[in-house]
Amino acid sequence: MSYDELELDTLGDKKSALFIVTSDTDSTFDFITALCISHMMNFLCTKADDYYKGSLPIHVRCLFDEFANIKIPDMQRLIAIIRSRNISVSIILQSKSQLKANYNKHAETIEGNCDSLLFLGGKERETLKDLAELLGKETIDLYNTSDTRGNTRSFVTLLGFRRYICSSCIVYVLGRKKL
Repeated sequence: MSYDELELDTLGDKKSALFIVTSDTDSTFDFITALCISHMMNFLCTKADDYYKGSLPIHVRCLFDEFANIKIPDMQRLIAIIRSRNISVSIILQSKSQLKANYNKHAETIEGNCDSLLFLGGKERETLKDLAELLGKETIDLYNTSDTRGNTRSFVTLLGFRRYICSSCIVYVLGRKKL
């Protein structure tokens, strides 16, 4: 390679797309992908700070499918600092246990810095339990001709998740009202 094919220095300056495709069956070169992503994130933060007063002019959105399969160095720090620099990350996982397996004690920090969650389904008990807890409780008003009562219960039960996910998804956005 005699020249820079990635052009990481142009990210955040103009609209562009960068796809990093790796094998899902062979992890031999995953470390190169992880280093590339880590370098890109650090470079973009430095660029935002040094050239744009802390925020890139064009929003950089990173979509990390199968995120748990590649361990990005210092991801728990990076995910906490990128938002103010006009950079966002969407982490896509099969289950929370994958994140914990690869990021150990930092999994909770990484998850805690994600403001939204899209749940398309799954049956891992811990993921379902955490999501039910996240959604909290709701008051359900029951009306009939003789009286009106309010009853508080969990927004979604584990059994309800298993039935519901066959045809729908759950989107949770921090600070937004549940529907």
